[in-house]
Amino acid sequence: MMSKKKGILNAVFLITVFAITIYAIFHGQDLGELFGYIRNTDYRYWLVAVVCVVFFICSESVIIFYMMRSIRQKIKLMHCFLYSFVGFFFSCITPSATGGQRHRFII
Repeated sequence: MMSKKKGILNAVFLITVFAITIYAIFHGQDLGELFGYIRNTDYRYWLVAVVCVVFFICSESVIIFYMMRSIRQKIKLMHCFLYSFVGFFFSCITPSATGGQRHRFII
């Protein structure tokens, strides 16, 4: 029962963070103009961009997975995917994120 409550709280937290992020990004912007730009672009570019982002996140997930296994830490590949996705998200929303948080590992 506790895990169901935890899952609901996690979902509410995720939706809240997503809503705050969307509001902060698009506050004061003309959304009609933005949607006009999106409609006028070639859908193939959007498709290629999404494929590249997913490929990057999956590749980084595999690297994290093998690094953790090399130091004998048992971890699921899906957790590595989530770690990579969170790192990508924070790198995208952080101002002046030229290197991102995930590049600050000390080995």
